[in-house]
Amino acid sequence: MPTSVPGPADAPPDAANQRGFSLLEVLVVLAIIGIVTGTAGLSIRAAREEQSLHTDAQRLVRLFALAQAHARNSGRPVVWEFTAHGYHFSQTPSALLKPAKLARLSAPQREYDIVTSGPLRMRTWSPAQAVQVKVDPPASNVFEGEWVSGPRSVELNDGFETVRLLRSGNGHYEVQP
Repeated sequence: MPTSVPGPADAPPDAANQRGFSLLEVLVVLAIIGIVTGTAGLSIRAAREEQSLHTDAQRLVRLFALAQAHARNSGRPVVWEFTAHGYHFSQTPSALLKPAKLARLSAPQREYDIVTSGPLRMRTWSPAQAVQVKVDPPASNVFEGEWVSGPRSVELNDGFETVRLLRSGNGHYEVQP
């Protein structure tokens, strides 16, 4: 009984012509993979930037509550000051709370001292681009010893997304997308 192994001569005609992918087919597949990967990367980056503004808003909600409590406990107003690149809290120096005669005798001081340590320290915005801040009512960024003080709404806009912080009737802030 003869045994033989089928070789290239014995193979069907279609199988002999197929040897693999052509260079053009491989390049087309690589181009498609590159486009899909690039698009996914851009969407992930946009989602991170959106999340960073939302994270800043959540942090501000907690810091506003802390500033309000600090103003109540110390009896001195706390001011929230902001720029396009960051924000900080300031507080009136204790010399301003002295009787007028004693305050005049002491060395002159700034109207507010910037808080340099602790949770109310200076911070920068998380998004890479500048953040526009709109406070309503204007110039209401002062937290005093009253139970409800400070801005009624704060709007943060980084050019791509807008996030609002709204103060409810009980003085608590909530983040609105």
